[in-house]
Order: sequence, then structure tokens, then C-alpha cells
Amino acid sequence: MLSSLAAAVSAVPDGSTVYLGNFGAQLFAVGHELIRQRRRDLHVVLASGGILLDDLIAEGVTRHVTLSHCWNPVGPVKTEHFQREAQEGRLHLCELSYGALCSALHAAAQDVPFTATTDLSGTDYLDPERNGGMLTTVRCEFGSATVVRALAPDVAFVHVDTANRSGDGWLTQPTADALLAAQASRSTVLVAEHLGAGGGPATIPGLLVDAVVMCAGAVRPDGAAGRYARDLEAYADYSRQAGTSDGRASWRAAVAASRG
Repeated sequence: MLSSLAAAVSAVPDGSTVYLGNFGAQLFAVGHELIRQRRRDLHVVLASGGILLDDLIAEGVTRHVTLSHCWNPVGPVKTEHFQREAQEGRLHLCELSYGALCSALHAAAQDVPFTATTDLSGTDYLDPERNGGMLTTVRCEFGSATVVRALAPDVAFVHVDTANRSGDGWLTQPTADALLAAQASRSTVLVAEHLGAGGGPATIPGLLVDAVVMCAGAVRPDGAAGRYARDLEAYADYSRQAGTSDGRASWRAAVAASRG
């Protein structure tokens, strides 16, 4: 059940659909290992994007993304590679509301092709150019509803506060998309800040989990509730260095050195 980060990422074939992190917790450790191992053609699914996604796009790891938002919250300043690739049509982008993304994972977990989701009438989420064909409206004798296509990742990397050797995981941050991703995915890897026993019933039971990676500081420079705060200076550093591959590599090395 226990695995190294490198081994867990090496099991991800090129072309896979990969859920990467939880809402509000970007899994930089996993994303940077995907870059180091030169993974290509991944469909990356994120509840919250940001500078990690920008780096993955810049390094050629992904050109297909499903997400609920992507931005650099420091400033805020733009995520320049994401913006350029999206505007120039080189990025297959499926943008959903957070509720619709959770519903898509829920449909996959229930093994149904689609499910009803939040009423998005009056928004441009219903534009196929924005949602990538993930949303439509159905009508029947019971009425009409917005529905979202099921989304079943090949592998989910889920960040947890604590995990044990049996694969049970505990979260102190919001859990909705994390648990749904574990239920929906064909394989689930917990990336834990701490190895041990959590309090109370597991947020993610071990029967859903294929591997546990112990990686303190896994979301740095993002923050982990109750453990460490977001490193705003590191985010600002990325903004200054994102324009060159050498700059991004230096930034990743500094982030890696801060873990633990």
C-alpha cells in the first residue's frame, strides 16, 4: 500500500486522465514529479487550477484540462501560459462550475453516464465552447434539467492530512470533490502530510485506495489547513520567473527544497 511518489507517478501512462489535488490544495509535489518524468498528453482534472496548472501546460504535460478555475491569486496576476494556450486554441478546455464538476465525478461514482447538476441557466457555462461538451439540458415529462457528463479519471491523486498503512485517509479541509474523485476514479493514490491514525471515521476509506504516498509539504507553496500557510512570496516568484524554462526549473527546485 505504501509507495514512493516517484513510483506512484511512474504508474501513470501518457494519455491518462488524472485528477490532481483537491479544491484549495494544489498538489505541487505530484505535478512536479509528472514534469520530471516527462509525462505527456495527460487530461488533467482540477477542482482549482493555478500556477501548478500553468507550469504543467508550459512544460508540455497537458493540453486537455477540466477545471472550475485557474488563476494566480497573488496580485492577482495572470497565469500566462494557461491564458495564451487557451486564447490561441491549443488547449482543450472544459470549464465547469465547482458544483457541476463534483456532479460529473458523482455520476462516474454511480456508474451512470450523466446526472443532473446545478441550474446554470443564465450563465455562459452552458456554452459548449466553454464546457467542452460536458453540459446539456434534458427535457422529459418531469420537467427540464441541466445535466453533466460523467467524468471518471484513470487515477486520482488526493491530498489528505493523515493516512494509515491500510489506506484510510483523513482530511481537515473541505472534502466534497476529494471523496467523489476517489469514488469515481479507477485508481486512487492518497498523498498524506502525516502517516498515522486520524480521529474518527476515515474521510476516504481504504477500500477506495490503491496506494499511499507519505509526502510532508506536498502542496507547498500552497497551504494545508492546520499545517502550513500559503507561501505568497513563492507565488510571486513564479510570476517573475514563469517566462523561461530555466526560471520555472529554479522555482520548482526552491519549492522542493521547502518541503518537509
